[in-house]
Amino acid sequence: VKAAVIHVLRHNTHNGHTCLPTDKLCEVTAGLLQISLETVTDALRTLVSGGKIVLSTLRGQAFAFLPELFVQEKFIAKDVRDRVEGTPLYVGNTDALIEAVERTDGIVYENEQRKAIETALKRQIFILTGGPGTGKTTTLKAILTALEAQGETVLLAAPTGRAAKRMSELTGRDAKTIHRLLEVQWTTDDVPTFAKDELNPLDADTVIVDELSMVDVALFSSLLRALKPR
Repeated sequence: VKAAVIHVLRHNTHNGHTCLPTDKLCEVTAGLLQISLETVTDALRTLVSGGKIVLSTLRGQAFAFLPELFVQEKFIAKDVRDRVEGTPLYVGNTDALIEAVERTDGIVYENEQRKAIETALKRQIFILTGGPGTGKTTTLKAILTALEAQGETVLLAAPTGRAAKRMSELTGRDAKTIHRLLEVQWTTDDVPTFAKDELNPLDADTVIVDELSMVDVALFSSLLRALKPR
């Protein structure tokens, strides 16, 4: 029964769920094994007391996490919050810088694009999103040009080889998979570990990642650990 509870939690990570409400978890497991809900609830209590599952209450609802995913989510939340609340990085005249990029690229940016470029220069963490044809690639190129004009070292990465290749083609700069960027090493059990981490961070002022929605919490946590605090 305990193995089934853990199986249901692991299975649901493939659906994008890093945790499950405990009542939902117990119902699904009971249905899977065709046993009573009480039996599953007892097994869950044993798993929690043994440290195999972590419970966390959010808005009055109890959620069950696998321990490694709980640690990764907590780390990501704190790291992102610290970067969001961090002091601005660029305090110069952004209008003048953007106008210089416009002259270099021979283009005039729309207001939303100018706002995106300015925000990317000032903030420690920045998300650029939008549907096809909304100017993301043009904006990304402008951000790259502006950062490099400030003498920043910029690394580009994506979750897959195909996405990294496309990123290289669009920007004219080298892009790597996140695994390659972090210098992945595989254990004998085929578990990835990374040479780049808090003790050996990436040599970069800025890291730009494409297709971030494809990245799971384990890989994103490893990426954040490899970034310098600023």
